[in-house]
Amino acid sequence: MLLPGRLIRWARPQVPGKSAIAMLGTVLLLFLPFAGPGHLGAQGDTSALGRLLKTYQIKASIGLQFWGTYTRGMQVYDATTNAYAAVDDRLNTQLRRSRFTLRGQPYPTLGFQLTAAGDLVGHDVLSATEGGGNNGNTPKLALWNALVNWQLTPRREHLFLTAGYFLNPVGRESNTPAVRSTSFEKAWSQNYLRRHLMGFGGGRAMGLMLGGQVSDAAAKHHLSYQLAMQNPVFAAYAGNSTGASASPLLSGKVALHFGDPESKSYRLGHQVNYFGKRKGLTLALAAAHQSKTDAFSENAAYGLELLYNHPAFHVDGDYFLLTRHGDAGNTEAATGYLRIGKNINLPRQRVLEPVASYWIFRGPTSAEDIAVATSNGSLAGDDSGLDLGANLYFNPNLKLSLFYALRSGNAGEGNPATLANNYFQQSGAGAIQRGDYVGTGLVAIF
Repeated sequence: MLLPGRLIRWARPQVPGKSAIAMLGTVLLLFLPFAGPGHLGAQGDTSALGRLLKTYQIKASIGLQFWGTYTRGMQVYDATTNAYAAVDDRLNTQLRRSRFTLRGQPYPTLGFQLTAAGDLVGHDVLSATEGGGNNGNTPKLALWNALVNWQLTPRREHLFLTAGYFLNPVGRESNTPAVRSTSFEKAWSQNYLRRHLMGFGGGRAMGLMLGGQVSDAAAKHHLSYQLAMQNPVFAAYAGNSTGASASPLLSGKVALHFGDPESKSYRLGHQVNYFGKRKGLTLALAAAHQSKTDAFSENAAYGLELLYNHPAFHVDGDYFLLTRHGDAGNTEAATGYLRIGKNINLPRQRVLEPVASYWIFRGPTSAEDIAVATSNGSLAGDDSGLDLGANLYFNPNLKLSLFYALRSGNAGEGNPATLANNYFQQSGAGAIQRGDYVGTGLVAIF
């Protein structure tokens, strides 16, 4: 287990923990209910399960994100008076995210990942933080990732095949794990991008993906790529079909890395802070397209992604144009974020990281364009957020956070009570006008 006063594996902070023996029993009981505690012996365990874990290189990791927030300025729409009414400012504590992951390498060129998630436990939907609720006496644990990764070019990182239930590759923030994001909350632009492409905020679907990474002879320029075909089936038949019309979602991303690459080997997902270990710039082009389904005649997103790492600071961001064609007409919108952080080294190997993050969604605001967007099932209006604060790292896997989040929205000529926009809608509460909040957080990865 990681200890606050010790620096463990700074060279590869993107890896969410190693063997975590103390937590392994709990995770295996979650995913392998046939395994009793007696099978999880020490290093010298000779049981069948012990041999299985060693042979298949099965490792577990746990990521926990706890929040304490204080909300001000939240308002809820009252249909009887056709007006918004202020609710009490409030303190809310929640388990914002939890991730339970098993990884394995049964064969030299074939690995797997299985992740479960339990989020938003304790969330008060009348606080200003995003997301729904997962409360009651039995909060739900959901499948988050389930995939296999096959290296088709042994001893080279040029070509991998990924199959299973995985995240769409488009969007830098969307593909940055929440427990590795440097702002208090991930830039909510990712939610607009995911909902536009996938139909829901999780952003995952079954599919296949080819990817890889190549470098020049001097190892100063690198190229990574991903080409995915997925089948989101959440539009019809109670979320189990695309409807009578069907077409796959095709996505692609090509990234150039100047200087140090983000990783020496091909991997899924991103990180932001390398704690001075990377000097490099990443620029990426990404696009996604889906033809006719029952929800639209054509849907697409295309844009740019950025990461710059300097020993003292880092900058990351992305910007995407969103288009959708339907029987009522065409809808266009844009979403993106920009974030900057600086590392300040402290005694006892601590790191203080001041961070500023700004994100936007710019959708239709005229009455005519909002009507078309509503008919197409698209998002509308404007939404933006500014997060200002700092993280204190005891090591890359353990941090405390203190931030202030400011929110603003614009319904344009639309009715804010019915507008499809996160500033004006809250799952579990209906029509709102979202407030601001101050938040403290703890992220621990084992």
